[in-house]
Amino acid sequence: MLGYDPDLSVEDDDFYKKIEAFEKRVKDMFVDEPANMQLLIVVDKLLTGFDAPPCTYLYIDKPMHDHGLFQAICRVNRLDGDDKEFGYVVDYKELFGDLKDAVNSYTGNALSGFDEEDISGLLKNKLEEGKKRFEFLLQELETLTDDVEYPRDQLAFKHFFCGESGTVDPDNDDDFAKLRSKMYKLVSSLARAYADLKPAFDDVGYSKEEQEKYNRLVKEYVDLKDEIGLSSGDFIDLKQYDSAMRHLVDNYISASDSEKLGDMENFTLLAYIQKKQEEDLKNGNSGSDKKHTTAQENVAETIENNIRRKIIEKTPVNPKYYQKMSELFQTLIDERKEEVASYREMLEKYAGLVIQVENPEQNNSHPKSIRTSLALCALYDNFGEDEEYALALHKAVLDTKQDHFRGDLIKERQIKGGIYRVVQKFMNEAERDEQMATVEKIYKIVKEQAEY
Repeated sequence: MLGYDPDLSVEDDDFYKKIEAFEKRVKDMFVDEPANMQLLIVVDKLLTGFDAPPCTYLYIDKPMHDHGLFQAICRVNRLDGDDKEFGYVVDYKELFGDLKDAVNSYTGNALSGFDEEDISGLLKNKLEEGKKRFEFLLQELETLTDDVEYPRDQLAFKHFFCGESGTVDPDNDDDFAKLRSKMYKLVSSLARAYADLKPAFDDVGYSKEEQEKYNRLVKEYVDLKDEIGLSSGDFIDLKQYDSAMRHLVDNYISASDSEKLGDMENFTLLAYIQKKQEEDLKNGNSGSDKKHTTAQENVAETIENNIRRKIIEKTPVNPKYYQKMSELFQTLIDERKEEVASYREMLEKYAGLVIQVENPEQNNSHPKSIRTSLALCALYDNFGEDEEYALALHKAVLDTKQDHFRGDLIKERQIKGGIYRVVQKFMNEAERDEQMATVEKIYKIVKEQAEY
């Protein structure tokens, strides 16, 4: 909260800079971090030149007319993903008079001065639109599950969404995964539409029988989503861990004041390790004892966490290489825990691993011709460690790629064609299906390479 006494004279430029900075930060949070800025109160501000798609509700508590009112309403009509189809206007000043008349004719005091055709569709009745959306989502779910075999029991739905076994087969789950994803989104949207509309079931004209029917249907679909999510492994049933987690928290977890272990912000990981080595020498800590101190263990864990993060981030670029790095990394962790090596030796090993993680092209296991390019290293490591093969694939990609090819089907197909010709040459005895599968695997690596 930022404010000032209007009766005092303010001449400090820094004060106005603070006001501007505060307003900019608040607006940025409202647009980019709506979860952290859910309510924004303004007076004579943000009616023009301010676009906030997440804004869904507009509460009006001041007299507004004509263009000013029109501009205010437009603050909530920006779409924002699949969940937002329209915005809501909560009118505390009765600016629209009889809302029904305003919606039907658009000629009341609220929007006087505008032609009816110019603003047709601007205002919609919340209950009417909510009812339409609720019934539309029910129809979509009915259509989606129409092919579920009778008796349409729990097992039949599992077969429909997960496969004949009722559980997910990772090698043949693409189509079922898309089907489940669509069902999850529809049910989530239905639950939100139901929550909005249920208090007004009587107002929208639903009979008692219809209300009971819709209550039952929504519950069945929500239960179906949970059941399929657990059966497929898409969701995790956390309830089964409640008692065990409570026991762990009560008996083994405690909190103490935070301790700054090191400043990683302005250092590369390698520089940080070298800095720690220099600090130990300066302080007279040789680090030659195999028994590590608590401070040394803390530093080691900080380094390990950062190495682990780097390996995870880089794995899609070169899966085989970083799988080897991950195994080497785990060996170092085990050695530290077993205190096989001294702290100084551990830092040296960490430094060597970081060099290999950050710079695969400097790894001596790669031929000299391969070390010239990270992309070449990835092709070499993941496809048989064949130098000639990797060089041919690299050349094929460079010869066929165009700018901004990722996501462009025509440009991607051109690259895959070049790769396929190389694959045919080096896998001439393989079946065409195997060759095409290899092309897809190669392209998956190719599109992760920054230099392409």
